[in-house]
Amino acid sequence: MTSDRQDQETGSASDALSGERRHWPRIRQIIEQKIVPSLVVPTQSVMEPTDRWHAEDEASDAMVALALQGREDQAKENIRALSEKGVSFERLQLGLLAPAAKKIGVLWEEDNLSFVDVNLAVGTLQRLMHFIALDLHKEPLFGMSPKSICIFPEPGAQHILGASMAARFFQHAGWQVDFLPSPTESDLRRIVAGRHIDAIGISVNRIETAEESGALVRRIVKESRNREMVTIGGGSAISRSPELIEQLGIDAVFAAVEFAPQQANRLIKERESSS
Repeated sequence: MTSDRQDQETGSASDALSGERRHWPRIRQIIEQKIVPSLVVPTQSVMEPTDRWHAEDEASDAMVALALQGREDQAKENIRALSEKGVSFERLQLGLLAPAAKKIGVLWEEDNLSFVDVNLAVGTLQRLMHFIALDLHKEPLFGMSPKSICIFPEPGAQHILGASMAARFFQHAGWQVDFLPSPTESDLRRIVAGRHIDAIGISVNRIETAEESGALVRRIVKESRNREMVTIGGGSAISRSPELIEQLGIDAVFAAVEFAPQQANRLIKERESSS
């Protein structure tokens, strides 16, 4: 009876949140068959196993299910509980939200989710990322001389979670960050021409935008007040096709976002010392 009642409550909540979506039965089947554990599994039982990576994989599965149903408040409660148990900013972002986003991407690529479903889920994950950065970890780790960076996604980007997550990591490391989720070229040129910017970072997730993105980076560099400004890149397209680095004309690619601020700072210092 308890299990039946939980299923009924979960179903009614989901129907309320996805009223006009016609694909919910298929999404629910995906959740039940491909995303485990289910939503009724408590956070404690997800994170307690001694194998941390297995625990994080299960936790991100649960986060996918919550995101697909738009259950943002429940997700925040789970994340807050993990934070109170000592799970770090980095592990919440990289061990929980980032894998959840990747799993949603796989379901999308396999044609198991509609564009509306993906937008709902990714939007939820992005708000959760801000919740972690702004509510749970308000104090950035400021360095002695903070650097500045302008971060933005490729032209015409549909999803900006990766770029947004990178911006949060730089902020958490004490950088002065301009994050532009959907910038115009004039926005970017005005920022780099108006004041000293140490670096720009572009996230590229579609190979077909590489040429346009590279041209944009070159034009921004040309307008920069800081003639030694560093250009860095990231995103799934670069990970899949490293040859895009040359096409983009960037100085470096950082595969691990948690180390990107330190590596970018080192690159800036090297350039300053050689000039």
